[in-house]
Amino acid sequence: MVRTYVVEPQQIFVPSLLALLQESGCSIVRVQDALDPLDVMRSRPQMLFFDCDVVDDATTRALQFVVDSMPELDLCLYSRTPPAELQMQPSTRLLYLEKSSSHETLLGALGSFTVAV
Repeated sequence: MVRTYVVEPQQIFVPSLLALLQESGCSIVRVQDALDPLDVMRSRPQMLFFDCDVVDDATTRALQFVVDSMPELDLCLYSRTPPAELQMQPSTRLLYLEKSSSHETLLGALGSFTVAV
């Protein structure tokens, strides 16, 4: 099981998202509606699952801080459109999931990604 920290600002989607993540081999260490870099670092997840549809400059900086501070952290970005460029550490693995993808596609991508962890 991949220890996963989830950032999903729209609480209505959390139950189905958690079911998808757990079905793909993730164990959830925390669910937040906003990115809290210090909490992520204290929780020491293996993967950060981040809904990045609504991201301002402060959130982008916070996400960059997390990526820089935890180079071993895998990052899964979940969005309607590809996110803005982040400067990734060489050891950081990135998975982009498009929200319009089917459940089966999301499950397959997450399953393949988490198996490699």
